Amino acid sequence: MKTLLLCLEVFFARILDVSIGSVRTVYLIKQKNFIACILAFIELVIWFYVARETLTMDNISFVIVMSYALGYAIGTYIGGIINKYFIDGNLMILIFTKKDTIKIRNILKKSGYGISSITMSDDNNLLLVEIRKKELKRLRELIKKIDKKAFVIVNETLEVQNGYF
Repeated sequence: MKTLLLCLEVFFARILDVSIGSVRTVYLIKQKNFIACILAFIELVIWFYVARETLTMDNISFVIVMSYALGYAIGTYIGGIINKYFIDGNLMILIFTKKDTIKIRNILKKSGYGISSITMSDDNNLLLVEIRKKELKRLRELIKKIDKKAFVIVNETLEVQNGYF
């Protein structure tokens, strides 16, 4: 019974500390160092507690090792979900199309997007749209309605200055 309780404790603690670690990494990349520092402290306190609990046991069972590894794996997955849905950020969308950019620009502007366009030498047009992460699904659907063959690239933006929002 003691081993089962320890397995559960290790499993859930690893989920928590690895999820925090994933979020911390995103904040570090976004240059939000103070938030990343606080999250690193919390993450390490949890990790230290779990490591101490498992390594001071008289008999380290294979089940504890599996709980540790499974908690790490699921924590990584949950951290990714948290980053995707709950951490705000900006995205630069590059849309390559052969269609009329004036028509597309008008549609996108009416939908509330700021947009720039560049005519390229190979009869393609490049549209640049800066959006918040939360708007990506809506913009993707709109692009598919306008041009199903458009080549779309999505990049995370570190900083935006003097932009249109």
